[in-house]
Amino acid sequence: MSLFDFSLMPGGDPRSEREGSAEDVIAYLDAVDGAGLVCSACGAFYDFAEGNRETADLAALDRRLAPAATADPRRLDAWEVDFHAAASEGFRALALFPVHQNWDLSNHAARHIARSAAEAALPIVLHVSRGTPVGAVAGFARSLDVPVVACGVSYGSVGEVAACSGEVDNLLFSMRLLCGLENLEALVARIGPERLVFESGEPLTSHAAALAVLQSARIDERARELIAAGNARRILGERP
Repeated sequence: MSLFDFSLMPGGDPRSEREGSAEDVIAYLDAVDGAGLVCSACGAFYDFAEGNRETADLAALDRRLAPAATADPRRLDAWEVDFHAAASEGFRALALFPVHQNWDLSNHAARHIARSAAEAALPIVLHVSRGTPVGAVAGFARSLDVPVVACGVSYGSVGEVAACSGEVDNLLFSMRLLCGLENLEALVARIGPERLVFESGEPLTSHAAALAVLQSARIDERARELIAAGNARRILGERP
């Protein structure tokens, strides 16, 4: 089963001693026959401009690494990011990190940044905390005309995921924290496999539990392939 991971984050988390290297990411992709969307942890935790430079360098190491740009809406210079230029330079998506940067989805600067990225046809990958209301995620996605992938929504919000999926067509969810077997099977039946993707946060967090659930779930092979990589091809183009 080929795999596409929507959250590869080499680097360090200041709240943890764990740090992962580009070599760790490439070894993971080798092990799972994978590819993925990479964003340097520097961009999420420290400095988004430096992080974007690091991300471009990471992606140059291996063609399986699709670079995601980021911007920090707390900073005025985030308004100056030229996403059309970023797309022309090979960036494949915009990753936003309210979970790490301590802003919420009503942030007007973040919405402006997301609209600018959408105008450049860049999908949005939104990293939220487990307690973020899915309705707020849906409201953020509703104003955009590109796919929005929500990472970090947990099993405690599975009912809200089902409700919001019926209201917002461009919103998808990472399965990682929704990933009890019964939840995954129920969501595939209720909202369809087209609305679910794989992400791990590797190497800062392990892919193992989510991958085991995806491999073991009682879903058909078409659904499994869509979640594993097929939806990524639809969202990001044929390269994944």
